[in-house]
Amino acid sequence: AYVAALIADLEAALPAIWNRPVGSVFIGGGTPSLMKGETADALLAAIRMRLPLQPDAEVTLEANPGTAEAGKFAAFRAAGVTRLSLGVQSFDDAKLAALGRLTANIAHEIRNPLAAISHAAELLAEEEMDPVRSRLATIVGDNTRRLNRLVTDVLELGRRDRAETELISWAAFSGGLLEELALDDSSATVRVIADRQDGNIRFDRAHLHRVLWNLLSNALRYASGNPGAIHLTLQPQAAPGRAVITVADDGPGVDPALRAQVFEPFFTTRSSGTGLGLYIARELCEANGALLELLASPSGAHFRITVRSQP
Repeated sequence: AYVAALIADLEAALPAIWNRPVGSVFIGGGTPSLMKGETADALLAAIRMRLPLQPDAEVTLEANPGTAEAGKFAAFRAAGVTRLSLGVQSFDDAKLAALGRLTANIAHEIRNPLAAISHAAELLAEEEMDPVRSRLATIVGDNTRRLNRLVTDVLELGRRDRAETELISWAAFSGGLLEELALDDSSATVRVIADRQDGNIRFDRAHLHRVLWNLLSNALRYASGNPGAIHLTLQPQAAPGRAVITVADDGPGVDPALRAQVFEPFFTTRSSGTGLGLYIARELCEANGALLELLASPSGAHFRITVRSQP
């Protein structure tokens, strides 16, 4: 009955997507990971008969970690499932809180030996060594710094539920943020243009700093070197009780094939990235009653944050 219902929904939607190549399929609702492997195979066969799936189409199956079975997942893979979406529906609040504490404790435990390894690599780099040993010391140093960024991101994510919102003056906050950003990247003084329109927004100050720092850092990384390549703006009264912050740049933008993945944890196109920046930014926005979106744009990347502007 479950498969028949899905096929019926698909056939009803066919006129809207007819002759359009399909790059991804998401199978969700009703915990589809409970179905048998042969059922998944029949479902995907029915989907392929009705939709022009691209050869590299991503097929995602929603799975509940409380009912995860390795053997069943192997059958799903054989049927054509290429990706699992694991939820936390089976965890109650107490278990989720315990999981959060465990994650934070593990991150702290990793950070201590990581600092020792990093310091040892710095000491080795100061010594005169042959080129091979020097290169190895550099590799150790680079990777410990990357791991430290990852640990920092995980710890930041653990603080999302401790939002202490306040009314923030946009003019004062954005001015201070850009001054700080210019200390990290001097080109920001000419490449980033911020409007001076004032207004109040309700947000946790540290969270807002983290979100905008991430968006502006990404924009500086990908935008051109032209003056005004990046725009930071505020629309104070976009809707009753709501304001809109936008960060837009003139860079290459986000590949349309990757747009749906940019907010997923550990997704990155940079070898040195952790893949948590945008994910954490969105989570922090949600903790403050805000919404972070990547908008369609003819050029560059255009992010919009819809925030509260009143108590």
